[in-house]
Amino acid sequence: MKKIIYSSVVIIATLFTACDLNDSMDDAVIVGKMAPHVYWEVGSSTVSAGSNVPFIVQYYNTGKEELDKLEVWYNLVEDESKAVSCPWTATFTYSVTSNKSVQKRISQKISEYPHVSTYWSDSLRAFSFKSTFPTSNTLATTSWVKPSTYDNNKMLTYYGQPFMTQFKDSLYKLMKVTDFQKMYLGLGLVDNFKIYIDSTKNNNTGGWDYHFPKDAQGNTPVPQIIINLYQNIPFSDLILNKSTNTYDVEYIRSYKIKAIIKALDKKGTAGVSMSTDISLN
Repeated sequence: MKKIIYSSVVIIATLFTACDLNDSMDDAVIVGKMAPHVYWEVGSSTVSAGSNVPFIVQYYNTGKEELDKLEVWYNLVEDESKAVSCPWTATFTYSVTSNKSVQKRISQKISEYPHVSTYWSDSLRAFSFKSTFPTSNTLATTSWVKPSTYDNNKMLTYYGQPFMTQFKDSLYKLMKVTDFQKMYLGLGLVDNFKIYIDSTKNNNTGGWDYHFPKDAQGNTPVPQIIINLYQNIPFSDLILNKSTNTYDVEYIRSYKIKAIIKALDKKGTAGVSMSTDISLN
């Protein structure tokens, strides 16, 4: 990999006395290597994975070294979003979501273009040409969003078995009588849920508060039969949305790149363009 050396200008000023009005500063002294100047425009900020990305570039030399070539470099960032919801709850909304963005590959050289003297444009006062650089079809977006058919292999691949167990256990701890009632009746696990519950007159509202039967200490624990029924519910049923005939799961993995183009002279001094973000789909 060529080392990028940015040009710099240091001005050394020597101040004289007021009587030397015509010599207020010494000559400017230029140090370091002058890098080529390069600018580009990419055809699109979103492209299909595996397709070529078109661009147009302009460049010229600011130093004495002869121009040699141009190079396109880019890194690779993976974005992943997940969301799983249970539509069966009545007293709360239960959804687990996560989003992460990870750099999967540091910037690498993707393609190279030799400098050609005939690229010169008098009107632009710079060299200019059009070309493309490639992307990989393995970087296509993966999407599994509210499927009509449940796929346990995809669930394991995208979320893992621990997630499903944790989802079910955490959901259970939040559920109240009306949540169990909505779920069990909706999934057809019981025909009559009222046989498992009791009620107490609420003097404040004038209505009735429904709860599981009280034990000797006055608590209202979840009956064992309700616990057993919950333990036997498949994970897929917990996320089944019967109103849409789909499963409330969303998984999207996509990629984006941050690309630059370099113009190099024969000694490897490189001028670097501004970076451009490109999403792949």
